[in-house]
Amino acid sequence: MPNTPSAVAVVDGDPSDDHRAPTAPAAYWSVLGGPPAPRPTLTPGGFKHLLVPCLAATCLSDRPWRLANAPRIEDRRLLSAMLRHLGATVDDDGPRVTVDASGLNANALPAQWSAGIHGGVYLLPTVLATRGEVSSGRHGGCAIGGGTQGTRPLSHIAAIMERFGAVCEVSAEGFRATAPRDGLRGARIDLADFAEPEPRTKTPTGPYYSGATKTALLAAVTARGTTVLDNPYPKPDALELARILGGAGARVEVSRERITVEGLGGPLGGADLTLPSDLMEVVTFIAWAVHLRRELNLVLQRPDVVRPGLAPELACLAAMGVPLRWEGSVLRITPPEHLRGTDVLAASHHVYSDAGPLFALMLLGADTPSRLTDGVWENRFGYAEGLRGMGAVLERAGNELRISPGPLQRSPRPLVAGDLRAAATLLLAALGTGVPHRLHGVDHLARGYENLPAKLAALGARIEVPDETGETA
Repeated sequence: MPNTPSAVAVVDGDPSDDHRAPTAPAAYWSVLGGPPAPRPTLTPGGFKHLLVPCLAATCLSDRPWRLANAPRIEDRRLLSAMLRHLGATVDDDGPRVTVDASGLNANALPAQWSAGIHGGVYLLPTVLATRGEVSSGRHGGCAIGGGTQGTRPLSHIAAIMERFGAVCEVSAEGFRATAPRDGLRGARIDLADFAEPEPRTKTPTGPYYSGATKTALLAAVTARGTTVLDNPYPKPDALELARILGGAGARVEVSRERITVEGLGGPLGGADLTLPSDLMEVVTFIAWAVHLRRELNLVLQRPDVVRPGLAPELACLAAMGVPLRWEGSVLRITPPEHLRGTDVLAASHHVYSDAGPLFALMLLGADTPSRLTDGVWENRFGYAEGLRGMGAVLERAGNELRISPGPLQRSPRPLVAGDLRAAATLLLAALGTGVPHRLHGVDHLARGYENLPAKLAALGARIEVPDETGETA
């Protein structure tokens, strides 16, 4: 089964240099479910949401950072290209990425690359802290944000950096910031100011909360003085980032209520770490097993991070009646005989918003109606139209999706996904029908899943990826 194409587009005009990045994968995949395999075993890739700020954090150090279990996804490739452009030495061959940013000598992020992913925003505070100024174009990723044409907003990134003394300018063209002459200085920030109360539980949530917390952490560690971050975003991509920065030489105290950072006033030391398994890839393959009624074993890296990090998702799966068994680093998934309808709340202190679409798919197989509420992203329901085309009965009211159980069937038209998790959800939905579908928008999958066609092929699926001529093989 062929992988997605790996052609590169040379930005600087010299095909021999390192300032390059891959083009998007194929425009569509042809997908078809296959017969069940006897309890297959898969190993998910590394945690994307932790990889991205860790790559940005390398700019704060004058010694190498080594990241093992790094997923080979578009964010890694584009961030590696941007780091090289800035003067860092990057070795990203295989499952390990090594970055030595001691030679950083530039401060402008190429707009062609920052527009391709969201993760480039975390280079803004780290390049600013190291070089004293930074500029970029707009930042992209999934079109679920509140920026122009769905681009990710930057106003909260600017507001956090300004708390550390920076002067920032956000425009339709991009972002620019300068640091004080004597560098960034510590600050006290209540990160609930960058969130809003979730109506039912009153916990902070919203689209700016995660990014504000990570930006503040990255700005704080090499600043002068003490930074106190109250009410930080509680997911492991932020709390683990804080612990990793502490392991690289910063003095960091971490709790779910407060993070305190004693700024170094100078560079971080080196780091050598192994990323945990990607939490959303784990949820994706649980959804595959539940939706297709298949058994599956997942071999996990750092289950000590994965299991507590997915506590809200695991609680919902238990309420649904999904049998899960943990045996050391192995998670064994058995499809339930009866799936119970459940209300799922996706919010910053609850289920990941990224996991919401996958829960919606699983709950189509429940025995009673369910409800999914998303308290983070207003445009996270882009998969609903595709599922309706396959026969799903879904009713949206604001940020709530009401799910009526029922089987899916062949869609009369190709499926189209506008974001990463919509693409994953529609892909699994199509596999569950047992009939072929054409799925457009698969380029989004390259930003969140490593080698997904091969993994699904190991589960019995047929994924045909067109080559550059449009032919499938």
